Amino acid sequence: MHRFFTPLLRRLYIFSCAFLLVYYSVWLVHHSSWNKERLYQRLLHGSQDDKLRAVSALIFVDGEGQLIRALKSRSPMVRQIAANSLLNLWSIKAGNKAHSLLESADQSIGRQAYADALATLTDAIDKYPKFAEAWNRRATLYWQLGKFKEAIEDCRTVVGLNPNHFAAWQGMGLCQVRLGDLNGACHSFRAALKINPHDRALQYLLLHCEDLLQQVVPEQIRRYDAV
Repeated sequence: MHRFFTPLLRRLYIFSCAFLLVYYSVWLVHHSSWNKERLYQRLLHGSQDDKLRAVSALIFVDGEGQLIRALKSRSPMVRQIAANSLLNLWSIKAGNKAHSLLESADQSIGRQAYADALATLTDAIDKYPKFAEAWNRRATLYWQLGKFKEAIEDCRTVVGLNPNHFAAWQGMGLCQVRLGDLNGACHSFRAALKINPHDRALQYLLLHCEDLLQQVVPEQIRRYDAV
């Protein structure tokens, strides 16, 4: 029995090692900078179907840097696809279990069960404290509940974990406007526009906020620009 199984087990071991080597090599190629750049070019210059396939692949291989770059594209379609894809990518960053908590919170919000949603998001934050999107979703919920100070604190955590989270910068700016912190709001909107420069809503918000600041305390603009 020993002589019979030893060669078989040896062959199985060699086969397993070869399979793992091939699998790991394929994984490395898919997640390589070369492949991410190839997908980025397809997103920019491919047909609509090519763009959608490329962006799906970029989400799969964690091509956040390429999607951030795509926000600066001249194509409105590419920018919209990239923005939506980034939000999707950020929502799955911590894995399936963390993502399922976000979905559960969304369902509670849909039923207007805000206390349940808040408890679920707080649970997600406790379990995954570095999961920026969990903090962002709770900040959004605080905004809906009119708890602007709490929303700002969560937004600050989001951008500390993920400085490219343009939606959190925008949300923080909106809360700061509601609290009368126009100077801080201008800073937040500018930070969002550095990441997502073609967003017309952000452009309008910044211009409107600067106009308000000019009317109320014009010297604050000069002091802020001098920093």
